Amino acid sequence: MGSDLDKLNTISWWVGVIAKIAMVLFVCAIAAICVLMVVAAFNPDLLLDNIPELNTKGEIVLLGAMIITVVAFVIVILYYVNHLFMGIRKNNTPFTDESVKDLKTIAILVLVCAIVAPILSGVAEYVFDVGAEGAISFSPLTLFVAFVFYVLSLVFSYGAALQKESDETL
Repeated sequence: MGSDLDKLNTISWWVGVIAKIAMVLFVCAIAAICVLMVVAAFNPDLLLDNIPELNTKGEIVLLGAMIITVVAFVIVILYYVNHLFMGIRKNNTPFTDESVKDLKTIAILVLVCAIVAPILSGVAEYVFDVGAEGAISFSPLTLFVAFVFYVLSLVFSYGAALQKESDETL
């Protein structure tokens, strides 16, 4: 059992590190998008000349806001993934109320992404006159992933109850 716990702790540490690195990279992406939006505010022709789908400053701002929204969702999900795995490492068990809360939060965030992405896709298709092949559309797979995270939260909740019962009998 100790060997499995050591493996779990090692994997949890690596997943946490990878999630943190990914968060930093996505924050840098948001910063770069913000810089581009500021540059475009002062010199819109720079982007308008190089991206044929953009026709006005308003479209530049809208596109930037849409990208930042999606990337922000990814950052928040990565934060909770990091929190989940660092909690597993800290507590030496995955079966805690904290893990259950993190899994439910991830499930809700993925579900929100499943709803928001098609809405942003529709806006992009309408505003930028982009065909369906160039935009994100509704994905049943995203709903399935949200459902899987929710079911995992129920499994972990049951495991946490068993863990508490086991700890109390010792």
